[in-house]
Amino acid sequence: MELMSKPKKILVLDNGGRMLPVVDEILTYSDFDIHIIYDAGAICERAKSIRPDLIILDYLLLNNECELICGDLKQEAMVKDIPVIIVTGYRTKKLKSDIYHCDALFLKPIDMEVLASRIDYLIAS
Repeated sequence: MELMSKPKKILVLDNGGRMLPVVDEILTYSDFDIHIIYDAGAICERAKSIRPDLIILDYLLLNNECELICGDLKQEAMVKDIPVIIVTGYRTKKLKSDIYHCDALFLKPIDMEVLASRIDYLIAS
């Protein structure tokens, strides 16, 4: 009897629908169970409840909250080990993954093969 593996869960925090094209592309590379949330204030609780294998944040959140949200996720005991990817369209010297405490940072336009490879790597580690 062959065991069926469950699809890996990805939690996406979106602001204004900008991440939907990225989500659609991700789905073409693998069979993920994607959960989209639009409320930045609820991301930590949602992550605790669904226990995703990966979190993707839209950099352009209201009030520039991305750094705070990522930091909060990395300090919360139940979710701190979940990898976080930030996606942004901004090109600036300040955008460095170590500043935001994320595991990867992607600038738009995204090379989807590279993103898919990084997602696979982060979920596997």
